Amino acid sequence: MDERATLSNRHYADCNSMGAKVGIIGCGRWGTVHLNTLNSLKKIGVISEIHACDLIPSKEIELKGLIDSFCANWQTMVESVDLDIVAIVTPVETHCELALQVIDYCKVLFIEKPIGLTQLEASAIISRVQEAGGNLLVGHILRFHDLINQANDLISKGTIGELQRVDFSRITTRAPPKNPNVFDALAIHGIDTACYCFDEIEPVRASIDNLSFNNNNQPIHARISLEFPGAKEASIDVGWNGDLETREIVFSGSNGKMIVEMKNANSIKVLTNEYEQSIVMENIQLPLKREWEYIIEALNAKNCSPIYPSPSSIFQCMKWLEIIKNKMNIITVDN
Repeated sequence: MDERATLSNRHYADCNSMGAKVGIIGCGRWGTVHLNTLNSLKKIGVISEIHACDLIPSKEIELKGLIDSFCANWQTMVESVDLDIVAIVTPVETHCELALQVIDYCKVLFIEKPIGLTQLEASAIISRVQEAGGNLLVGHILRFHDLINQANDLISKGTIGELQRVDFSRITTRAPPKNPNVFDALAIHGIDTACYCFDEIEPVRASIDNLSFNNNNQPIHARISLEFPGAKEASIDVGWNGDLETREIVFSGSNGKMIVEMKNANSIKVLTNEYEQSIVMENIQLPLKREWEYIIEALNAKNCSPIYPSPSSIFQCMKWLEIIKNKMNIITVDN
């Protein structure tokens, strides 16, 4: 079983009174969300400096007020500032090459999911981080979602009996990004969350039940099934251009089920054979903020794994992502 990410309750000032110096590579839609999160942490002294780079020079104007400096290439950024943490928030095909070089310029490397395109790339990155004696966080953000972790706690206490099925839905009304790949962008969340909630047991079989493409034959919607030992299963429904925004996970057990709404919600609905209940959580934090809090603690080497998720969990997720994408390629050829 993979160790769960945990945060201490102490004040960060006790660990790093000067605050961390952070660099962000890639300032697109999600990179900008990172920068806004970092800016909120800077206001409370957790972060001291925020530096950014992007291939589009005009981003500097858009990001004014959020960052301390901007560069059009990552080499200039890392050579100009002694950075504690560097986050790679770029297209997945660039992750491996960047990570193998950037690790020499920081103590902690944050790579958005997926870590790379293949298990081989994942292995190369993890080996390089270990060789450099650095820390690595791969951005499987739902492992830091307060409601999901609360649901896991309830499952471990037997609230719905033995967990038997996970139904993961992430349909967005947004248009697909440029060069969309629904597997790397969205399905990976469902794959990792299912493995995480089933205590990291490995699937035994995967299938694609439904698949839709755009006019350029790029996948924009998929419904995937994963089978696990012990007759456990997961259904993953993800895509863009949806009629309604859906972010929901349903956990079904031998004695009931739990429904977690991940959008603008602070409660878990529990439906068992004996009762119905809504469990309200207070002081919920956004999972991206939780991730950055974890990284700050990793920087100070306090109660954090040097690589999170564990290498075995990262490899498992990449293995089944590759298997599913290979099945997609077969479907594409057949069509």
